[in-house]
Amino acid sequence: MYYLRTFSLVIFTSLFWSKQVVAQKNSNLSTLVASFNAAPKEYDYTQLVSSFEKLPVSPNETKDWLPSYYLSLLYTRLSFQAKKGGDLYADKAIFLAQQSMAIQTNDENYCALSMAYTAKMAVSPYMRWLSYEKSIYEPLQKAKKINTNNPRIYILEASLQMNIPSIFGGGCAKSKTILVKAKQLLDKQVPSTTLPTWGKLSLDDFRETCPF
Repeated sequence: MYYLRTFSLVIFTSLFWSKQVVAQKNSNLSTLVASFNAAPKEYDYTQLVSSFEKLPVSPNETKDWLPSYYLSLLYTRLSFQAKKGGDLYADKAIFLAQQSMAIQTNDENYCALSMAYTAKMAVSPYMRWLSYEKSIYEPLQKAKKINTNNPRIYILEASLQMNIPSIFGGGCAKSKTILVKAKQLLDKQVPSTTLPTWGKLSLDDFRETCPF
């Protein structure tokens, strides 16, 4: 009887602390995602990267794609900001997006992968566009097949469209329809403290240079 009580106590304690660890991680993740969503365009993401990398490990960590997803986006942004070392950040972003994809294949991870390859291309756009064009656009098409109502797909498409030279069909005029659709979908998205809901600040930035 004594051993049975001891065993039961160990199991109960283990479950209690497991739940505590999961709760702590979810709480920390919510806080970090809020910081990520509120971060302005010009922002030092290094501290946020460090904080995401320090998220406590839970028993379900191998099934959790969100930390790798957000880290991929952060390394992508660091790559865009970098005057030197952009390739290293982009490579890390690609690796993390693929790591997140291995945990769960979904439309958000395809968007992250497209962004990571865009960062890789942007290190030397004139030299790399043809090499990376398929890697950038193909994930967005796959994301659309999974969830055609994801506003981030259209935000990324509009960004790419605006940065293509007008002689090749790019520019603001061709992007407005996509931006309008992105805003309509973004306005309808369900609020979440951890799942991706970003996009409003991106649309605000686009509106400054391309009113829609």
